Amino acid sequence: MLRHFESIDLVTQEKLLANRYSLSQIQQELSLPGSKFFSHFANDINELLEKVLQHPYQKSTGINGNHIIESVLSKTEYANGIGTKAVVTLDEITKEQKSHIFYEKNRNFSLTHLLVDELPITNQCTLILKPITEGYAFITAFSGEAAMPIPDYKMTNAQFEACKSYWDHHVFLKKK
Repeated sequence: MLRHFESIDLVTQEKLLANRYSLSQIQQELSLPGSKFFSHFANDINELLEKVLQHPYQKSTGINGNHIIESVLSKTEYANGIGTKAVVTLDEITKEQKSHIFYEKNRNFSLTHLLVDELPITNQCTLILKPITEGYAFITAFSGEAAMPIPDYKMTNAQFEACKSYWDHHVFLKKK
């Protein structure tokens, strides 16, 4: 989940260090490309949940049974956005940008990527929760709209094909 935060506060860092993560592991995760919540919005999961769940949201069920919570936070309250998004549809990029798309492994699957000067800013947020016997397990959260899971050969054929179809029409953005 660290990959989706711009930074973390000292309390969160201390908790991670106490759980035997090294400072270099923490920094490596924070530096991974992807959608990022701005530090002025949230620096940890609890702060993120507190802010997002006090706003209206839509709930749906994903292809793998996880619950997807999507919310668009007020531009009045968050005029500068809540974070950046690193996944867009191919329709959202120019013809010239399309000529610069390259393939790169992302969680062991080759997907389209594009280097950009800046990631688009968004007020949209997605939470992914897995239903368990006594409530939900937090899976992940990211700024931007909901996306299909990255294709994984462990998925059923139908899940794999649906995910692959989604990613065939989307591109990961990475800052230059």
